[in-house]
Amino acid sequence: MSDPLDSLKDKWQEAKDETKKPLPDSKELIQLARNKMKSAVNMHLGNIAVLALTLIGLSAFFLFVAPLQNALSQLGIFLMLGGLALRIIIELYSINQSKRIDFSESAATTQEASVKFYQYRKRIHGPVTISILIAYTVGFYLLTPEFSNYFTTNQVILLDISYLGAAAIFIYSIRTAIKKEMRLLNELNELSDQFG
Repeated sequence: MSDPLDSLKDKWQEAKDETKKPLPDSKELIQLARNKMKSAVNMHLGNIAVLALTLIGLSAFFLFVAPLQNALSQLGIFLMLGGLALRIIIELYSINQSKRIDFSESAATTQEASVKFYQYRKRIHGPVTISILIAYTVGFYLLTPEFSNYFTTNQVILLDISYLGAAAIFIYSIRTAIKKEMRLLNELNELSDQFG
């Protein structure tokens, strides 16, 4: 019986202690917000690096290792490489948009810009990312018929099945990165709420 009461007392004490802490001044808030945005930009740069390396690797594979000629394969290559290129452009645009948020502006302006950026990234991580992943997957499986010219049937089947495992790992890592970025942007929005 005393455990819930002790827990309640501890929470009450923590809340009282929180109210005693001095609020950071505007310069500290601005610096905290800039640090959060810098972390978000670094995430975008990391995404660009991974996507660019993948794009280069796949382009080299399709040019030098398996120059697929069939129209279906060409469509598949376009979907795969086009999706990667589109996502790189989106990440570059995101960096540009993030730099437009001026934390030294008025509280209302900063809050509005932060919320717009958060909503923009939320849309990117939702329907846009899902559409790119679907296009990439469809593109990969469109290559399967022509892959049979280069590999045995068992190798093609193994390749198709292994893609599912790789896709699951890839989706998990994307989901983890999205959660981290959205948490960071949410913290940024909370900071910009305090700018008044």
